[in-house]
Amino acid sequence: MTYDPMSDLDVMALTVWAESRGESIQGQTAVAWVIKNRWLHPRWWSRHRDSIPDDTIAAVCRDPWQFSAWNPHDPNRQRLEGTKLLSDLSFKAIRKICEMVLRDELPDPTGGADHYCVSKIARYTNWARGKAPVKTIGRHSFYRLEL
Repeated sequence: MTYDPMSDLDVMALTVWAESRGESIQGQTAVAWVIKNRWLHPRWWSRHRDSIPDDTIAAVCRDPWQFSAWNPHDPNRQRLEGTKLLSDLSFKAIRKICEMVLRDELPDPTGGADHYCVSKIARYTNWARGKAPVKTIGRHSFYRLEL
């Protein structure tokens, strides 16, 4: 894969679409902010994997095991690979949310969260077990882990 610097916004929007397309606008905004919060803290960058430069949003989203939609066997992964989705109206709306988050035009509803998971599986998720979420929005619980 050759890195295209113009793809950061699309990768972010694809990630938000795959992870939260069934959520409210606030829920989608929250997932977009988790991506941005990780990007702002280098700990979440890709650590030179693949051909994606570390200081990019694409690296934050596509680093293995960070956002499940990009995991090899996740059902959403195949949907993310094609270009058909880029013309989808729901994707375009989510892309606009991502643009606004990146420009700080939408406030962070998560209080600085850098992780989230589906609330009903949080107690089974190793990194979330025993931790209190900073916010619950829709079906997702949001967490701020130590940076």
